[in-house]
Amino acid sequence: MSVQPFGVQAENALANLRSKVPVETERWNDMLGSMHATQFTVAGAPLDVVKDIHASLVRAMESGTTLAQFRKDFDETVQRSGWTYRGKRGWRTELIYRANMHSAYMAGRWQQIVENADRRPYLEYRAVLDSRTRPQHRAWNGTLLPVTSGFWRTHYPPCGWGCRCTTRSYSEAEMKAAGKQPSYEPDVRYRLVTNADGEVTDRVPVGIDPGWDHNVGQSWLGPDMALGQKLASLPVDMQNNAVMNSIGLEYREAMAQRWRNWLDKPVTPLQPVEPAVAGFMEAELPAIIAQEFPTYATESLVVVAQAAADEAVSTVGEMAALKSWPRAWLNRLPALLWDYKAVLVDTADTSATPLVILVPDGKIGGKVPVIRLRVDQVSDGNQSGTGIEVGTMDAADVSSARYRVVSGTL
Repeated sequence: MSVQPFGVQAENALANLRSKVPVETERWNDMLGSMHATQFTVAGAPLDVVKDIHASLVRAMESGTTLAQFRKDFDETVQRSGWTYRGKRGWRTELIYRANMHSAYMAGRWQQIVENADRRPYLEYRAVLDSRTRPQHRAWNGTLLPVTSGFWRTHYPPCGWGCRCTTRSYSEAEMKAAGKQPSYEPDVRYRLVTNADGEVTDRVPVGIDPGWDHNVGQSWLGPDMALGQKLASLPVDMQNNAVMNSIGLEYREAMAQRWRNWLDKPVTPLQPVEPAVAGFMEAELPAIIAQEFPTYATESLVVVAQAAADEAVSTVGEMAALKSWPRAWLNRLPALLWDYKAVLVDTADTSATPLVILVPDGKIGGKVPVIRLRVDQVSDGNQSGTGIEVGTMDAADVSSARYRVVSGTL
């Protein structure tokens, strides 16, 4: 298939749009930004309408349908459903069409950027620079940073409704030939977002619209990791509500099923297994970490399990970080990240990143089960997560002076 605008292969963009699950929301920003990479919504529309509009956009990308044809499909959907929408037809349809098409192409582009990062390790922000360009987007124009820069987690385009910004990748030689050099990391300032009732609902960088402060490619290729970083970026007192609102029952069930499937995968030096998301730090955990480790800024609330380097076992469930728990307990691990009876800190731990220990109810072979969470231990370049290791301890050791109970009871 031929290369499409912005150097994106059409199949990548189409795969992004097709993979989105239609969901019903009252407002577009009812979901945190990174959730939009895997879910498709039209504010205020019933689910059947959302499904039809999503299907129309997929057809439009498959066949190169114009905005005019999409508007005809939109009109037919609205007439058939009887849905009454806010805003003028021309404005609403153009917003839906262009936002979704541009997001899909930029998500596909990010996939290529990551795949070629060893040869083209630099990325430049490019604004259109006309009368419609936002001042802040104009200021970012020409910003040239490594692909691995944290700037691209939040500032990879599109950065808002109607944003037409793109990026260009460079090799070291191309950058020098163009007389360019890497920029300093921009000073990113944030603002709080409030709803009509004055409730603070989000925190986004200045210059980025609410719901757009995420990398559409990262959020598509690694949605759980992207969500974990977004949650950690919020003020601590907002994090638990954001987790509850973003991670519903269906999301949890799908994540738990992926976890169980992962446990059955083989691990060998010639067939390494990718890390897997076990869940998220929830309830009081973010606040506990902030209180117990006040100088540490948590980068992500996602919890990730990974095999040790060169570890060779028959299945993931037998690797060092997990082998002390029987399979029935490992299957329950995602739920135990928020269903536990106590949280401990190890007063003897002197590592650079915080360690918290969860104690679930029950016993394993007469011993106390424990879940050790090492904050921000796992990293794959652009994204980070909290490492997890399970184990068992004698009751006397758990109750010793070394471990301090910071929540719950033993």
